Amino acid sequence: MKKLTEIEKCKIIKKDPSGKKYLSKGGVVALAIASVASSMGVSILGTKLFSENCNGKSTDYIYDQTIENEINEVEEIQIEPRPNIDNIVVDNVVVNNTELEEVTLEPTFEPVMVTCTYASAKENAKIYSDANIKSDKLGMLIKGESLLFVSQVDDKWSQIIYDGNMGYIQNSQIELNEFEEFPCDEDIPTITENNFLDYFDISNTVTASAKVNVRSEATTESEKLDQLSVGDSLPLLNVYDEWCEVDYNGRVAYVYREYVKESKGYIPKNPMADMVYMTSKTPLYDIETGEIIANISMREVAEVYGKTDDYYLVNCKGNTGYISREHVCSLGDNYVIIDISSQILQVYINDELVIETSIVTGKDSSPTYCGLFDVRTKEENVHWPEFKVTVRYWMPFNRGEGMHDAKWRKKFGGEIYHKDGSHGCVNIPPEVMPEVFEKVDVGTPVLVKK
Repeated sequence: MKKLTEIEKCKIIKKDPSGKKYLSKGGVVALAIASVASSMGVSILGTKLFSENCNGKSTDYIYDQTIENEINEVEEIQIEPRPNIDNIVVDNVVVNNTELEEVTLEPTFEPVMVTCTYASAKENAKIYSDANIKSDKLGMLIKGESLLFVSQVDDKWSQIIYDGNMGYIQNSQIELNEFEEFPCDEDIPTITENNFLDYFDISNTVTASAKVNVRSEATTESEKLDQLSVGDSLPLLNVYDEWCEVDYNGRVAYVYREYVKESKGYIPKNPMADMVYMTSKTPLYDIETGEIIANISMREVAEVYGKTDDYYLVNCKGNTGYISREHVCSLGDNYVIIDISSQILQVYINDELVIETSIVTGKDSSPTYCGLFDVRTKEENVHWPEFKVTVRYWMPFNRGEGMHDAKWRKKFGGEIYHKDGSHGCVNIPPEVMPEVFEKVDVGTPVLVKK
């Protein structure tokens, strides 16, 4: 088994006059996994990270701290894509089994997707502190849910990352799935203290901490104009003893003060630059004080509006602040977000919200599993005899779970799913499903969260 430190000898395929180095995919993936583990404070010394087949020989990479020190000394690392991994580049000469050809290599700066492996539970599976059922139990991986896979220890156990720590799970209880993760958008603007106001307007706001009615007057008997969900925000105009005066669509309205949080608001002047999801529990830091104002749960999403050297400036559920750039991954340009708690499905095309609809997910006894998946296929006029149901559109994303129309339902959203939900699929109103089927392609990421 080759050590990762040998990347300097066998995996750097070019060094141009400016001193930039280019790594093969094997080296990049190994470093990416090592970086994720390092950001979580997980020690993976001696752990197998990635296997690559080159010239008919399999190379296994194991983690060694030395490589990080070597790589950190390099000012810039880029990835040189190679159409054939069996070719070796030596001094601008491509060598393969049949010919030598003089070539000129031009560096590429296009983002490269990294393929990561996830362990999905085939049944409820206990997570242990060591590869032994007598070791401490760290938690439970619920059937259908996934965690980042690190390596297979032996024929009985595998290593995974659980809540920022290394955990162990039995091989018989999991199946492995590869998923291509997108780098975050390189076009995200750099935000500084001097240009902050170029990107944000500052105003006082109220953010709903519970469902709260928007009233025409500061009394519970007045007309109900709307209802805010948790995380919804409105501009704050004035504060009275029990009521907050707010701007609701250009008119003065009122919300009960007990159910909102008053804060300084930051309103983006431009559309979001990217949508990211949390790869682990992530603190959200206040823009002015640097204090933690919230802890964003794993798989939650946030809108990115700017970046600094180490942080992204994001909005998450009405809260604007900074999060570490190490704890997130982009959903790409096109994606689907399914929120079980709010029973809302959203479709984004080129980072723009194009569809938002109420849905019904799996009932409590057969829930829709959380995780990051992708649309496997698209089918029309599918019949399931065991359920005596025919659907016009079917888009599976996690084994037997998928999105489909549900013409038998009269209502969607709310609390319906708890007792009268599906067997795990996402039921979509029949008038909306044709548009979802048209706009969402096979391979599109599907993030299920709650």
